[in-house]
Amino acid sequence: MSRTSFWQKFRELLSFENISLFRVTLIFLLMIFIAAVLSNGVFLQLENLLNIVKQNTILIIVSLGQLLVIIIAGIDLSVGSVLALSSVNFVIFQDFGLVPAICLSLLISLAIGFINGLLVTYGRLPAFVVTLASSLVVTSVAMVVSKGGTIKHSLSGIKLDDKISEFFKGSIFGVPYPVIIFIFILLIIEFFLRTRIGHFTYAVGGNEKAAIISGIPVNKVKIIIFMVASTLAGIGGVIFVLRVGLGNPQTGGNIPLDSIAAVSIGGASLAGGIGTVPGTIIGVFTLSTLSNILNILNVSPSLQYTFKGIVILMAVYLNSFKKE
Repeated sequence: MSRTSFWQKFRELLSFENISLFRVTLIFLLMIFIAAVLSNGVFLQLENLLNIVKQNTILIIVSLGQLLVIIIAGIDLSVGSVLALSSVNFVIFQDFGLVPAICLSLLISLAIGFINGLLVTYGRLPAFVVTLASSLVVTSVAMVVSKGGTIKHSLSGIKLDDKISEFFKGSIFGVPYPVIIFIFILLIIEFFLRTRIGHFTYAVGGNEKAAIISGIPVNKVKIIIFMVASTLAGIGGVIFVLRVGLGNPQTGGNIPLDSIAAVSIGGASLAGGIGTVPGTIIGVFTLSTLSNILNILNVSPSLQYTFKGIVILMAVYLNSFKKE
């Protein structure tokens, strides 16, 4: 290897993304160590680790969509509402069969993302405002469709057919279906970011004006990203139904903020242009491990939000500096 290529490789290793990933990985490993010590090793048992993955499958999938939106310097506050509507739609369409019900639910989710993308690009409205308004509208639709808008202190859900519910409780070689789906989607998003449109995504978030000058179809890229994010949220809704057996118009309330937190902790910059799939996954599990540690220490649920807030602020601060 020549001297020039060596220093080129060295500079690549010192990229902002790699440094951020290395930093969050160290923090994550430290938290795992603390959790293992506090739980006397119970935390590291395979059954417990698999359970943690299962519990966070939906958040991981939604966070991957949020990652794409944040890379283009946007934000999507509607993912929680889309997830809820998808869960309701899936149950409503169940009479058509499993596959048609899933396809129709995801098609509606994709349409919501398409509308969000149009309003952000051609409407020239801030993504924050568009997706906030979208979340309110979608939540209202979910409540009306499920006839649960006036029912208080209830899941307001529609029961899923037992056959469909039982179908998804199986596993392959001991690996639950939700985990298999999450791994499959993870690989797809990782591949997507390595394609031409994926490179365009980073370019748009890194410098939109330069991307326009370079001939990149910025509006098209943004619309695609919002559509992907909403579709992933829709998948989260389907998995929610298949796991718990009902559609809930009130689920997904914390999903938008949790997904943003996970992506930020994972090294993505809210300024756009920076973010990775491995970092996002680690971000999700860092939040989950933190919750486990606080539960082991019997910290009040009310105070747990304080600790999580501090971690999120630190992550955003550390990742707010782009490497020039």
